[in-house]
Amino acid sequence: MKIIITERQNNLLNENLPIGLRRRFDYNMIKDHLIFSITESIDPCDFTYEDDFIGEMCNMLANDLIDDYYETGGGEIIYNKTKDDLYYFIADNFADYLQEIYDKECK
Repeated sequence: MKIIITERQNNLLNENLPIGLRRRFDYNMIKDHLIFSITESIDPCDFTYEDDFIGEMCNMLANDLIDDYYETGGGEIIYNKTKDDLYYFIADNFADYLQEIYDKECK
């Protein structure tokens, strides 16, 4: 099942992220981090279902980005809602890409 959101809704998702996160992590940096994680430590074929792979990768990436932000002196406290917003932002922007990787590697 795909959820379609409007451009306005996507902008609202982005606005929910703290400005420090939005400035530090652009699309290409997040994608590079994702590629590195997959090539270095995660085997997509270890997951029975592609949805499990996509969900785990989005969760792992959200946690990694929050850890990186905090360790580099982001200064702001990251609340669970912010983590959820970041997860949904990553899932919205990278789920299709992750599905392509899973299909290519495991089918």
